[in-house]
Amino acid sequence: MKKWTIATIALLSSAVLMLPVTTGSSYVAEARTSTTINNGQLNNGRVLIPLRAVSENLGASLEWFQTDKVVKIKNGNSTIWLAANFKRVIIESAPLSEAPDKPSREYMDLDTATQVINGTTYVPLRFVSQSLGATVAWNQLSKQATVTMGNKGLVVHMETPSIQIPEKNKISDARLKLLSDKLNQASNVSSIKNVNSTFKPYFTDKLMKSIIQNKGLKTAGTYETPATLPVYTSKNSATFSQSVIVANGLTGEDQYAEDRTVSLIFANGTWKVDSVTKGTRVLISGFSDYHPQ
Repeated sequence: MKKWTIATIALLSSAVLMLPVTTGSSYVAEARTSTTINNGQLNNGRVLIPLRAVSENLGASLEWFQTDKVVKIKNGNSTIWLAANFKRVIIESAPLSEAPDKPSREYMDLDTATQVINGTTYVPLRFVSQSLGATVAWNQLSKQATVTMGNKGLVVHMETPSIQIPEKNKISDARLKLLSDKLNQASNVSSIKNVNSTFKPYFTDKLMKSIIQNKGLKTAGTYETPATLPVYTSKNSATFSQSVIVANGLTGEDQYAEDRTVSLIFANGTWKVDSVTKGTRVLISGFSDYHPQ
């Protein structure tokens, strides 16, 4: 297996679709055995691949920790960590001679986060492939990705969405960011004189009523621009998830994250937030530069 290097991971921040175009026939000729899957995700020009397909079909040493929503990849002497809703990658290498009890650690931020979609964990195609030393190709015409590693191959067809959303009705990145910012603002509304007029363009009446009753959403931290893609649950509804590091553990070896899942409604030509649910989990230290005062 190809040894992980920081030079290799530096390539991972490039756009996931900047891949050479190949044909299905040339791919099959190169790989002795190949498997085809049909549930890749292509959203806003980003390719995501189900983690299980990589583990089962390319022989990768991958683990998914459900409670913490963390992916662990073993690659030679390196251990690579990814966490759902975060773009950060943590690379732990063998300890240095001057600190034999502490693994060497490096960090990299990707342009696409690890994401859970309908119960399936997806990771960026380019990251998974290059971290394993595999060869990746993308066919723009057929919307097909091919991954080759040794004598094993994986053909990834993009899943046809069961819900077809007109492009003009899809929520834009700018609108997602704006709604995220407004949710941050609504964490504490004690200083806002008129909650209804302040948030009416962004929240449904149901959510505003809840915010007024609870005197805010009471989030534990300030969420940044959503790193995950929206998931459409109907032509007029969607969800997206966010996470924020809120505290370090007592030993400094772990971090506590708060997650929020935001439900959206499309009405009268615009997307609004309809509800917010929250949860917490524990991560290993390093998925954020956040340091509590």
